[in-house]
Amino acid sequence: MFRHLFNQQERTMNTIQPLANLQPLKIMGSMRSPRGFFAASVFLFLLPMVVVYQMLFDNGLDTFIHLVLATGALFTSLAVFDFSKVAKWITWTACLAVGAEATIFLPQALSPLIQSDSLTYLAYQVLGQHLEARLVDLFVLWCVALLFMDSQGKTRIVGVVAVSLAVSFEVYKYSLAYLGDAPAEGLKLLILPLFVWLLLESKKKSVLGR
Repeated sequence: MFRHLFNQQERTMNTIQPLANLQPLKIMGSMRSPRGFFAASVFLFLLPMVVVYQMLFDNGLDTFIHLVLATGALFTSLAVFDFSKVAKWITWTACLAVGAEATIFLPQALSPLIQSDSLTYLAYQVLGQHLEARLVDLFVLWCVALLFMDSQGKTRIVGVVAVSLAVSFEVYKYSLAYLGDAPAEGLKLLILPLFVWLLLESKKKSVLGR
């Protein structure tokens, strides 16, 4: 009887062992940051989503756009923790900044629905006018840190280009602000390459122990 139980236990162990051996491979073969990949996809596919929305619905475009932006910002604020080599204080600063950005997008999404002058003023003049831009600056700071602390290989080349464009835009923006002017709205698209880079960095296969 004991021999039968021993043989049965041995067969069970032989069945489990290959699964145990595959576990590290599964971890190593997984995506580095699914949250970062999703967040970057949301921002990059915003324009196609807007086109599809306009084809299907007549109203609520502003609400839809800001809800999508809030979703992307929320996942970005969580994704920063997936890049562990970046200094913790920079990671937490980026998390809080981008999380606050997501919070700002919510009243901006509700404003067209509620049609309250007070809410509109809060969403766009108080929060969206200056605070929103400062929060974006902190995200760019995290991207600079990511480039130097936790980016390797071919994606780092993309990162150099993306970060250079974003930083150049920031310098240009503040130079114009000093002169009492503002950059053209279209130049804000220079931030988008950061999300192309984030997509590529997030898509990398994670390495055990990183």
